[in-house]
Amino acid sequence: MYKSFKINYLQIFKFCLSGVIASYINYLVYISFYFISNNLVFASLCGYAVGILVSFVLAKLWVFRNRLKQPIVKSFYLFCLIYFLGGIEMSLIIFVLNQFINNHKIAWFFGAFIGALNNYLGSKYITFRK
Repeated sequence: MYKSFKINYLQIFKFCLSGVIASYINYLVYISFYFISNNLVFASLCGYAVGILVSFVLAKLWVFRNRLKQPIVKSFYLFCLIYFLGGIEMSLIIFVLNQFINNHKIAWFFGAFIGALNNYLGSKYITFRK
């Protein structure tokens, strides 16, 4: 049981670290495209798209070490679907919780936790299952 926890602990740490890396790259792309185009929406979409790609590659090759013969397009589709659902969950939790506690910062942390949990479990057991 300890070995199983240790493996999952390392995987969770890698998942969090890869999220930080992908977010940082997302931000760099966002800033770069905003500087070039002066278009906030375009820059945001470009940053988000690159961040998702980086997150997918890190999850597949480093976090979950997925070597399945599943077509990469199918894996990427499932990955995007899981992250889309995580974003909806996060937004709903933030909205509903903020109605009760009237503190958008605390609501955001709870929403982010649930969204990240959704993304980790969905990636582990659906997208990159062994």
